[in-house]
Amino acid sequence: MASKGQSLRPSQYITTFGPGSILETPDGPVAIASPSHSRLFDNSHPELYEIRDLRLSQTLLNNKKIFRLPSNAELGFKENLVVYNAYNFPRWSLCPNHGILYRYESQSLIDCPHCPKKRTWVEAWAKSREEAVRFVLACSHGHVDEVPWGSLMKHKGKCSGSNFYKWEGGGGAIKNIQITCPNCDAKENFGNAYSRKFPCRGKFIERALEEGTHCGKPAKIIQRGAANLRVSEIRSALTIPPLDTALHRLLQSRAVLDILVAVPVNSKNELVQILNNLVKGKRLDPTITETLNQYDEAEIMGAIADILGEINNSEEITEATLRKDEFISLQNAACEGAPPQRSDKAGGPNQFEVYIENVRQFNLDSGRILRITPLSRLRVVMVQIGYTRPIDADNEKNQPKIVPVEYVPPNERIAWHPGVELFGEGIFIDFVSDREPQGISEHFPLQGEAPNRWRRAYNAPECYRKIKAMPGTKEEYLHPVFVWWHTLSHRLITALSVDSGYSSAAIRERVYTSTVNNKTTGGVLLYTAQSGGDGTLGGLIGLVPHFDRILKSALRNIDACSNDPICIEEQFGEDKVNGAACYACQLISETSCEHRNTLLDRGLLLDNLP
Repeated sequence: MASKGQSLRPSQYITTFGPGSILETPDGPVAIASPSHSRLFDNSHPELYEIRDLRLSQTLLNNKKIFRLPSNAELGFKENLVVYNAYNFPRWSLCPNHGILYRYESQSLIDCPHCPKKRTWVEAWAKSREEAVRFVLACSHGHVDEVPWGSLMKHKGKCSGSNFYKWEGGGGAIKNIQITCPNCDAKENFGNAYSRKFPCRGKFIERALEEGTHCGKPAKIIQRGAANLRVSEIRSALTIPPLDTALHRLLQSRAVLDILVAVPVNSKNELVQILNNLVKGKRLDPTITETLNQYDEAEIMGAIADILGEINNSEEITEATLRKDEFISLQNAACEGAPPQRSDKAGGPNQFEVYIENVRQFNLDSGRILRITPLSRLRVVMVQIGYTRPIDADNEKNQPKIVPVEYVPPNERIAWHPGVELFGEGIFIDFVSDREPQGISEHFPLQGEAPNRWRRAYNAPECYRKIKAMPGTKEEYLHPVFVWWHTLSHRLITALSVDSGYSSAAIRERVYTSTVNNKTTGGVLLYTAQSGGDGTLGGLIGLVPHFDRILKSALRNIDACSNDPICIEEQFGEDKVNGAACYACQLISETSCEHRNTLLDRGLLLDNLP
């Protein structure tokens, strides 16, 4: 039977619905296949859809490549044709009219025994998809399987189970549900089964055709729509100078980059000649050489030096140093503009653009100076390296394991991760000083008990590495200055959505801190971006002249929350991911927050207003 399919944006695939997720479609729930099982590259190569970001590939991805999901039009298919594979899951169904659990088998007529029999297997299949049960079995190492309904109860006599079971009871609690075998009348309370642990068969639903292997970790029953069933592991990077020009991106294409690494290039003509030979051999797009000819030799050789310098950089670059480089670039752009000398170049403008004349400074009532820097153009690359299933995370020995999401083309060794490049605009916010170099100042001292709790965690991170709800949290994210900026960021996102024309879910954040010689500075980049375009319409940067009003709006009701006094009395500790923060005052869309609504404390911000 032809599938109706379900449209999915590339950004949704990266942030929410990737391999191993369960997606609701008109044909019922399906498990998204892994890239190697998707059939997406049966007749093509991911190189055709490469996203070029040298800094991200070299550092956080261990030299792996990045591909974007092609559209139906790029693949030459009709818009409504299914191009990405998925598997029907779960296969067990629950008839709501008669309370019968049954499992549909391929091209069979098996369904609820009390319902009128269907004439064709297609009708039986459609009915089973509409009634797919909402529970699955999952473990912290990424495995998902059908709930072993027949193993929930102890069967009587020689009964080995049935192909359907009775689902009796209901109401608002699963403890009121009873599963009964129709053959031996064995029963089991579903509430008891829900809290039990089961042996995991080691199946990955994104590789449905492969048999599972023994896992060794306990599996638990969970709802298929639960937020902790699948959490994407995302790495992202802001494109910063000097690799932000169209020329740099052109030279980072795979074929050109391989040449630059393997062969010394001493002139523009030498490079063009090598690339022309590749074009003749149909190994390179001829538009690349045509575009390169529009640049002069000094620009090309300078860009090659930048790229080779990045590749040959002997310094160990981590996520922290990557963030630090972005922070420095943003601060420099706020002081000097970006690029400092603007000029028209072939191939379009830079993807990191700040007009220095548009930077604004506001003198706050506290005497501090808040600087607002509008980025009229920016580019962010987001890559999904894998996913986790933080199930039964309270058990220290059962911490989630990252399941990689990647594609390795046949007869090749370099893996490709799925990603998306977003273009848009943003606002960078930090404090400045009229006394210190470059106008950049240390963050003001934070007062109160709340900053002390976070500072103790920052100074003794080994005590907080076992925080169950946020494993892998970087130590620098526990610094009270980071928490201060992160909390303010959420308040600003909510306030900006009122006037900017963007919903709060469309505005994203990147929070920065840097500690040098015991002096900590911080800032936050709020941006909105979209894939497949050249930017946005300026609704965000247009608010920069009025940012003092936005700030007052963000802080107006910070001392009140509909969940107070319960909310404001919450305190950060080893078993907490936040201080005073809840959905009524601080939490925003999961896709907007880089840290999944953790590392927030309204009490800290309330005691230390800007």
